[in-house]
Amino acid sequence: MGTANASAPPRRSALRRAPCAALLLAACGPAPTLGDPRAPEPPPPAETVYIVIHEPPPAAAVAADGWVPDEPRGESPFERTRTGIGDYDCPQGTTAMTFRILRVQGDRIKAVFDFHHAASGTSGKYLMSGRYDPETRTAAFSPGAWLERPPNYVTVSMKGDLALDGSLFAGRIEHPECGAFRLRPAG
Repeated sequence: MGTANASAPPRRSALRRAPCAALLLAACGPAPTLGDPRAPEPPPPAETVYIVIHEPPPAAAVAADGWVPDEPRGESPFERTRTGIGDYDCPQGTTAMTFRILRVQGDRIKAVFDFHHAASGTSGKYLMSGRYDPETRTAAFSPGAWLERPPNYVTVSMKGDLALDGSLFAGRIEHPECGAFRLRPAG
């Protein structure tokens, strides 16, 4: 009787400790070691590679070039560049155009769309009104009254983007049968 009573308390004590030990072993896993010789070495730092596509022009060449205006962001480039020369594509074929700015008030612009189709000798011009968005550098123009109307021609809208350096205003003639337009500042 004495032997049974003596072994019971240690067994109860071990049972009380067993759940705690099981939780510790199950939740923790092996402790990380700092000096483990089997751990891989970190990779060497990546090397920086520079790709040069072309050499930039010298600063003096840019400043002397009249096609690159020094323009603070937000100011309308249409105030400084009053005439653009270029062409557009429509069913009659590529047609020369001159785009003359008449007035700029804030973001609103009044202009004249003047065109000449060399193959047919046809020319004409009409008023346009538009808006310039300095954040997107986009301008959209709607047609107005004819100043010189050739037969079988209609007025068209246009919408385009202005290059950051101001050297190109290009976009699309907004008519289902027409295509792109390109205008550069008159020199």
